[in-house]
Amino acid sequence: MKEMRKKLLALLLTLSLLLSVCPVALAAEDGVRETDFFTDQTHADVNYADMEYKHIDGEPILKEMEEIRELLSDGANAKKVEETFNKFAGQFLEIITMYQLVNIKTYQDVTDEDAAAEMEYTNELYMTVVDGLILLIQDILESPCDKFLRDQLTEEDIEYYTEYEAMTEEQLARSNQETALQNEYLSAAYQTYTAEYDGKEWDDASLAEALAAGEMDQETYTTVSRQVAKNTNAALGDIYLRMVALRKEIAKSYDYDNYGDYAYTEIYDRDYTQEEIHSFHQAVKEYIVPLYDALYPLYYAESGDPVFEGDYAGDIALDMIEPYIQQLSSELTEAFTYMRSHGLYDSDYSDTKGDAGFTTILNTYGAPFYFNSPYGDLYDLTTAIHEFGHYNNFYWQPTGWNDSSKSIDIAEVHSQGLELLFTHFYADLFDSEESAVAVQDYLMLNLLYGAIINGCLHDELQQYVYAMENVTLEQINQEYCRLCKEYGMIPEDDERTEMYSWYQIPHTFTSPCYYISYAVSAAGALAFWLDTQEDDYFSAVDNYLAFTALDATYGFQESFEELGMDSPIDPQYVEDLADALWKALEIEERSASLAPQDITGEEWFAPAALALYAAGVIAPDEAGLVLPYDPALWSDAVALVEQLTEEAPAAENGEASITRVEFARLLAEALELEDSDSAPFSDTDDGAVAALADAGAFSGYADGTFRPDQPMLRAEMWMTVYRLLMSMVDTLMGA
Repeated sequence: MKEMRKKLLALLLTLSLLLSVCPVALAAEDGVRETDFFTDQTHADVNYADMEYKHIDGEPILKEMEEIRELLSDGANAKKVEETFNKFAGQFLEIITMYQLVNIKTYQDVTDEDAAAEMEYTNELYMTVVDGLILLIQDILESPCDKFLRDQLTEEDIEYYTEYEAMTEEQLARSNQETALQNEYLSAAYQTYTAEYDGKEWDDASLAEALAAGEMDQETYTTVSRQVAKNTNAALGDIYLRMVALRKEIAKSYDYDNYGDYAYTEIYDRDYTQEEIHSFHQAVKEYIVPLYDALYPLYYAESGDPVFEGDYAGDIALDMIEPYIQQLSSELTEAFTYMRSHGLYDSDYSDTKGDAGFTTILNTYGAPFYFNSPYGDLYDLTTAIHEFGHYNNFYWQPTGWNDSSKSIDIAEVHSQGLELLFTHFYADLFDSEESAVAVQDYLMLNLLYGAIINGCLHDELQQYVYAMENVTLEQINQEYCRLCKEYGMIPEDDERTEMYSWYQIPHTFTSPCYYISYAVSAAGALAFWLDTQEDDYFSAVDNYLAFTALDATYGFQESFEELGMDSPIDPQYVEDLADALWKALEIEERSASLAPQDITGEEWFAPAALALYAAGVIAPDEAGLVLPYDPALWSDAVALVEQLTEEAPAAENGEASITRVEFARLLAEALELEDSDSAPFSDTDDGAVAALADAGAFSGYADGTFRPDQPMLRAEMWMTVYRLLMSMVDTLMGA
């Protein structure tokens, strides 16, 4: 039984991995490629270990602001006003820096209550001071001491400051409440959640161990796992509902009817609206979801490939990527060297770390900082490349009191674009063509699925949440289930009406309405990868560097327009992108070479047949056929079950056809599933049929029947097994 479970889980992993195109190998070269795209910035020669958080008393700062005001009536005080203001601006940057330092500290140890309290305090201080700073600027601009300030500001800046309205006490209080709720979430997310079964409390880890060891059958595992997810959903969902209610109040206080509109405009400064992104959502459903569905059955890799399971945490990943950073750009190399030489990163293991990966800027020092809580697998390497894309952006970004950051949408192009450019080096990086193909395949479809599809799904979910009056947790779970079906994450005929795993996205709690940035930026970043397939590689690199070097005055769509590229949110762009990826990834050619002669890739059973064929579970006959519409024989069923379990089930019917109920009983017995009394179909109460339906293997016909005595087609048999395995993937993901 133990070996059967190992076999199933290995196949499960194979089916859940992703496909892309074979990379171009490039041998590592000595030396650094010289580039000149960025404007020099000032960076302090200070190690992170020497940067100390200090509690800042806000009273002297607020008093100093009033002292400046007392000087404004007389133009003769202009020099004194300038000197005092510059001193105050430095203090303002120090507050921002202290907030970021304590934020890092909070993520380094989520059990540190003192750090959490300081983060709340510093956030309140920041909100108070930034409000006071803008009001002070207003007063200076209206005074005879305004020249020094007008010389520093653009017309747009001046318009913004003069039209700014002070934050009310209620708005400040709500901002502080939001920070407190975020800290409550971080603490709650760190907890272990359980469900009771057979007199014992089970969590995700103990359930996985029991399943792998053959100590728990699949049906029980699925049932208990979903209960754990439901319990986690209830605990974190309670916090989320309070966040939603508070954020709706925040939006209304700024004259927005919808928090999503407020977040898009005021927090992320996007150059598109919620309404405009709806057409992008639909284009993703129409063109990207089918692209993903066509790609993943083509992928086959050794589930035990060491590149996926290796240790890439901390300096291991950085050591691996450094030589290739040098090949890309001298400017990237400068930023990378600064990061490592000053210890401005933390990507080692820790039991107390928050589950996050991010890069921030410590303004006072002009020093970015990279944080990651490693998973212990390949994801740590790809995260290091991703986050360094952000790091390089911060390194070359001005950090004065009035300097703006680039939009999040643009920033994510920096990170995702660098990941894609790095595929050029995979053959050398992993010292194996096969491993290089596997990792590039993983990255490509991870962008399609994890970034674009997931990004749109979670944006739609949040738009729904913030548009609903008095939304309930049940309604959120139901809407999430509906969207999962629309985006192809689960079959449309899946009987579930609620799903719970939306809580796995921390941005939903800490950065509301952020997740669409991953989608639009991935769509844009893929254009740079396509350039590497069509043009000179380093020309594509230079286009990427030119994009990252644009100043913060450019919006997301404007940045692409500046380089003569189409807007990534345009539905026509999405369609053209999908078409180009179909060609660049040679999907039709690969499908033809992979598929048996009688599977075209268009049939309802094609994903199941192609995936099982790639995994070696089914094989064609001498004529290259798999005969999907032939009735399955007992011998076919026995062979299939033996492939899955490595144990031949007892059967005496040989070459006779097998009925649907007979196959259900054969499969359920081999998997050691207990009969169920759920009776989901109108024409049978067979316990094995019900157990497999509960496990996600059977959905029945549209009229609610199962037709137990009807011969089982070979295609139906494959689809049953495939659904069962994908249901296991779904369960392992916590959905």
